[in-house]
Amino acid sequence: MGQWKRIQTTDAPVRQRMNEGLTSTEQTVLDAGTEWIDANTDLLLSFLDALVGRPGLSGEEGVSDDPETPVGVLSDQLDATLDAPGFHVETQRIHPEHDYVDAPRENLYTIVNGAGDGGFVCTSHTDVVPAGDPTAWPNDDPFTVTEGTVHWRGGTTIDIELDGERYTREIREKMARVWRLRDRASAPVLVGRGVYDNKSSSVCLVGSLLGLQAALGATDTRLGGDLVHGHLVDEEVYQIGVKEMVGWHGGENWLGNRYDSLADFTAVVLEGSYGFVPVIGHRGLAWVVLEATGTAAHASTPELGTNAVLGMSRALVALEEGLPARLGEIFVDEDVLGRLTVAPGTTVVGGGVEAVEADSRRVERSGLNSVPDWCEATLDIRLPRWTDFPKGVDDICGRLVDRVESVAAEAAPDVTFDARVPDDNFFPPVALAGSTEAATDHPLVRTAATTTASRLGFDPGVDVAPGATDAAFLYHGTRIPTLVEYGPAGGLSHEALEYVERDQVVEGAKVMLELTLRELGIVDAE
Repeated sequence: MGQWKRIQTTDAPVRQRMNEGLTSTEQTVLDAGTEWIDANTDLLLSFLDALVGRPGLSGEEGVSDDPETPVGVLSDQLDATLDAPGFHVETQRIHPEHDYVDAPRENLYTIVNGAGDGGFVCTSHTDVVPAGDPTAWPNDDPFTVTEGTVHWRGGTTIDIELDGERYTREIREKMARVWRLRDRASAPVLVGRGVYDNKSSSVCLVGSLLGLQAALGATDTRLGGDLVHGHLVDEEVYQIGVKEMVGWHGGENWLGNRYDSLADFTAVVLEGSYGFVPVIGHRGLAWVVLEATGTAAHASTPELGTNAVLGMSRALVALEEGLPARLGEIFVDEDVLGRLTVAPGTTVVGGGVEAVEADSRRVERSGLNSVPDWCEATLDIRLPRWTDFPKGVDDICGRLVDRVESVAAEAAPDVTFDARVPDDNFFPPVALAGSTEAATDHPLVRTAATTTASRLGFDPGVDVAPGATDAAFLYHGTRIPTLVEYGPAGGLSHEALEYVERDQVVEGAKVMLELTLRELGIVDAE
């Protein structure tokens, strides 16, 4: 598709944000779209089967003209069913210089032209994590969807029933909370790698889009603003897809090249989540690399050298004990996102270590009779908001490494320390507001919570995500108010027997249709 650009105008219809109810026209469109989704349940579930059947590990998501990849399956589905005027499909090839794999891969976007200047951006991701041991999955096949039932046993314990067998597993407390909110203790599920994280979210978006297409055509209406769906690569690793979407640190900036202003946009990151609970933020993450340099010497005369490994050992102990307080000068205490945590020594290597065989823990060494002159370690630092958040996002890593180096040098002054955070090792925190109360009252959160209550019948409240999502760069690259997660219920992502609740795949399409109408509104077609 050719490129296009929305220009700000003064006489375009103003987008109306509906937080309490829908207009009669919006309700008519919603009813028509819901009817289409209900009539095409089998199509959506077959689409999910096809997506799960193309694994799409990070780096292998594929391109639109390869039907054996998830991006190809998405493209084929949209080509076969999306044909209304004003509905566009575009792809964005990840620039080879910005990627860490040689195989080509693409972001895939759908755009619906609206009448006003605002917009609503929804994203999902097309990559999955490895399945692990195939024998831990039904029929030794993690990439074929298997139907079953999940039974909530109370607390964080569930049973998954598959082919007459029950498997007891533990889920997150955040997921157990959703079970408590709903008047049920079991649900039909679909099991397979990626079915929950994150291919059901892609199906929810496509289903809502196709329902919207049918409804707008039947009612001779259009959206009050632009709708953008982005199916993005690499969320599970470095989030390269969203960086290319928003132009983070030299990325292509697909979104910014198409709009003069994003001031009246909102965004939602679709993830396997907690049953469409609005997730208002997540902590950030920095993997700090700390290098120690000493002076080599023969081990028979250690006093002639400076042992970098010993220096690093002293530094790691000091960092565990003292770095949180030193970083307290930067970060918000008792933040809505949770507390700052520091985990020093997540990896350590040094001296004469030349290779490590992880499975057997076999280490190849040299220089056993030498005082080591180098050592390298990493720290995992989970970040709440800093005091002037969101300003200063480009400076925060520099402030981190200054304090890491300072604490390390005080602990081992005879060793030289150099700390850095590579670009791919930083994922900034996201928060819609500075408190749970303020975030709950945010217009986007109110609209999402109203939609969940309307479609699914329970008051979802809000929650905070445990890890970083594509919102890290979608928000900081655009400053669009963003829900960091909102998506279907399930569990065991990154584990064997990953599952999604079957009904939420179809109901999720209706949720996203209604949320779109509430965010953008409806006007008569011109």
